[in-house]
Amino acid sequence: MNTKQHYHDWNADYYYNQVHTKGHGRASDCIKCGKCEKACPQHLPIQELLNDVAREFEQR
Repeated sequence: MNTKQHYHDWNADYYYNQVHTKGHGRASDCIKCGKCEKACPQHLPIQELLNDVAREFEQR
């Protein structure tokens, strides 16, 4: 669920940057190797989704 849009939680950027990732594991850290997409049983476009997350939450 996208809580930022669904609940209009505009502090979600802060939580993403200060609580969830805390200096590591950011969406923009993806090296685009494709291993995750090959292993994903849901066949999600993970690289594309990580780009969306980085654009939405790492804009500062």
